[in-house]
Amino acid sequence: MERKMAEEVKRDRIPEHLLIKILLKTPIKSILRFRCVSQSWNALITLPYFIKEHLANAKPLILRTENPVVSLSLLLDSEGLDRSSQMEFHRPHSFEIVASCNGVVLLRGRYREFDGRRLILWNPSIKKTLYLPPPTSYASTVTTLLGLGYDPRSDDYKVPRIVRLGNSAEHPFVFQFFSLNSGSWSENVDFFSNSLENKDALRSIFISCYDNQAMVNGVIHWLLNHRDGIAMEMCSVATEMSSNRWSPVVPHNNVIVLTFHLSNDTFGEIRVPECFDDTTKWVTCSTISVFKDLLSFNVFEHVSYSRGFNCEIWVMEQYGVRESWTRLYQIEMLHIARPVVLRSNGEILMAGYRSDRLVSCQPLTHRIRDTGLELSTNGYAAYFVQSLALLDK
Repeated sequence: MERKMAEEVKRDRIPEHLLIKILLKTPIKSILRFRCVSQSWNALITLPYFIKEHLANAKPLILRTENPVVSLSLLLDSEGLDRSSQMEFHRPHSFEIVASCNGVVLLRGRYREFDGRRLILWNPSIKKTLYLPPPTSYASTVTTLLGLGYDPRSDDYKVPRIVRLGNSAEHPFVFQFFSLNSGSWSENVDFFSNSLENKDALRSIFISCYDNQAMVNGVIHWLLNHRDGIAMEMCSVATEMSSNRWSPVVPHNNVIVLTFHLSNDTFGEIRVPECFDDTTKWVTCSTISVFKDLLSFNVFEHVSYSRGFNCEIWVMEQYGVRESWTRLYQIEMLHIARPVVLRSNGEILMAGYRSDRLVSCQPLTHRIRDTGLELSTNGYAAYFVQSLALLDK
């Protein structure tokens, strides 16, 4: 079928605009094969314009994988979360997934003595892998905060990297970012810019290997915790996960949302809902995510009169305006789980329910449905598209 189509196109010289329409409706595997038809076809398919058009027409799927990465499962965003495809990683167990954007996955090496400093951009749909060069400074520091985002203005993928230098009060961090267009790292950027209001609080933040990111409005967001009591909190959450018993936790009333603006490479800060300033309000854990293109703040709070928890889902209806935070849902649950995907049908996928279950929660009825799939708390799930990104790199 593909060969017949290629012969007809070469003979009849289909106009380019019509050829683009046909290709955009063609499976990605076939598009890659069509690169071999002629130099002109290859040139067309690798044009940044065509790659962007293909991305704009891509159907959203749900990516699911454990950490470390062995393979990726792509699921249809349907009632049964039917599997669309399975993609094997060429170096299983060696890397952990950090983030994904436009069909591109950022991976970090697991082992310090082997690939702990190595970062990879991987597009599993086209089997394209780009190994990023190490930064020229502080490259050996493994515990860093990382992100991945795409800036449409410059048509550039960027990887911000924050390094904790220790307990220095004057210079506690170094900020760097990698630009795929330039192929290099920008170094020595001032972390504490004028856009950061709460500089003193930022000096005490804790950087974890599993700090999740959310990208909204061309801005990468991380939810960061203070150092004080962080070990206590992690222990208490782990205890609840394994034994389903309540144990003391620490307050999250001073968590910080750190932002990185992809368009101008600057940092900023977003405050969480004002009610969490209350020092008497205690919660078990919190995450950030994206819900229908809005920034979402997700909080688990222990219910004192029961052995269960309340999961609150907050969204920022007007970006950057703290007063616009609105509590969308309050869900009663028996166990802690991490919200990972806020689905288009209104349900919420949660990882780590009863230790390793991936469940789908209907927030209006509080109904929790086991999807039949496994995903631990440290696993990764997100909306994902099969794209041609990196094909021209």
